[in-house]
Amino acid sequence: MRYEDHPSFYARVFARVLGCLLPGEITVILFPGHGLVLTEAIPTQLIPENLRMPNSEFYVLFKHPEREMIRILQVDEFCPEIDGSQN
Repeated sequence: MRYEDHPSFYARVFARVLGCLLPGEITVILFPGHGLVLTEAIPTQLIPENLRMPNSEFYVLFKHPEREMIRILQVDEFCPEIDGSQN
């Protein structure tokens, strides 16, 4: 396994939709409910249509160390980069 494919190289971050503040972008709150307010603007086309409403919850998969956003995950969705190696 290459080092960059190791599960610790990825982070599944809980997010909640704040709203559409700019055309073509949906602003989400990362780590909601933890007393830390981090927002991220995500291009609308990257978020499934059923998760675009305010207060929708999902995970954002980031790759370290560049903090590159890989994709959006449903709350109960299997993530092969993280979950696949825990068998």
